[in-house]
This record gives sequence, C-alpha cells and structure tokens, in this order.
Amino acid sequence: MESAVKKTLKSLCCSNGWSYGVFWRFDQRNCMLLTLEDAYYEEQMRVVMDNMLQQVQLLGEGIIGQAAFTGKHRWMFSDTHSGEWNLGSAEREDIFQDDYEIQNQFSSGIKTIAVISVGPRGVVQFGSTQKILERVDFFGSN
Repeated sequence: MESAVKKTLKSLCCSNGWSYGVFWRFDQRNCMLLTLEDAYYEEQMRVVMDNMLQQVQLLGEGIIGQAAFTGKHRWMFSDTHSGEWNLGSAEREDIFQDDYEIQNQFSSGIKTIAVISVGPRGVVQFGSTQKILERVDFFGSN
C-alpha cells in the first residue's frame, strides 16, 4: 500500500513532467539531519534513487540542507552538452562544492532539479530528464 506522501509525490511527478520526487524529512532523533522518508520515481531513475536512499543531509549544508535552513527553493538546470550548470560561476562554486550527488544526477541525464522547502516538515526534491521551467503555481501545489 502506498503512503500518502508517495501518492502525493507520484501525482506531482506525473502531472508536471518530473522523473522522480523525494521527501527529505527532519530526523526525529536529530533535527540537524534530514533523511529520505519516501520517494516516487520512474524505473529509469532506479540507480539515481538507490544512491539517494543511502544519503543523510545536514541542516544548512548542501542544496537540501540550505533549502531546509533558509526556507528558500532552488531550481537548477543542467546543460548536458557542456557540463555547465545554469547558475553564475561564483554561485555555482558555492552551491556545488559539497554536492557531488547533484553533479552525479546531472551527469546521469537529469536536466532539471527543484528543491523546495516545506517548512518544519523538511524538503521535497524533484528531478527530470526534461528541462522544466520554474513555475510559481507548482509551489502552490505543495
């Protein structure tokens, strides 16, 4: 039986073109950590998801931790032809310094990653093999 979180992630992914969606929640024993509570993904994303399942995110560090700490979302694109990310060079260096998993996702064919804070609950992360432009109405659906 699918959890309510997984059903919601599946609905958001299927209706918005995302290849995967994950919910990072604050760990109940240590609120400085975020762990993956649930996920929905297309079969082609199995390797990406297998890597994510073993991760723990630290509040304030990396893209997931920064979103949880600041409450601000990030919408990132990969240019698969040149290996460059669609961010300014100084910002790119700061953001991706410790986020090898994000780099690996871009290298694996992901073209768009969105990371969205859901307040005290945690962070949702979406990835797509398509370029998906940022939409304000998508935030309202979370």
